[in-house]
Amino acid sequence: MTTSATSPVINQPAPQTQIEIVRAHLMTGATTTTWDAYRLYQITCLAQRIHDLRNAGLVIQSEIVTHNDKRFSVYWLDEQTLLESELSDSEVTL
Repeated sequence: MTTSATSPVINQPAPQTQIEIVRAHLMTGATTTTWDAYRLYQITCLAQRIHDLRNAGLVIQSEIVTHNDKRFSVYWLDEQTLLESELSDSEVTL
């Protein structure tokens, strides 16, 4: 059985690169962790993709959390970044 990747963003083509996949996921307002990235998208180097996105100018929030004696980072976009993205996207389509 063949499956194809689908974007978490409705009505947009599935992203091709890991950076595009992580960006699309964060743009939905969802958080992500290394485990999420691996489980959902088979991305094993989330920290590097977050670094790449930050270098490209995306403001990504993060926090180190502890769960079951394991420490890991949770990444997300704040509301202001999401709103600015929505405004810039709507201006382009006008």
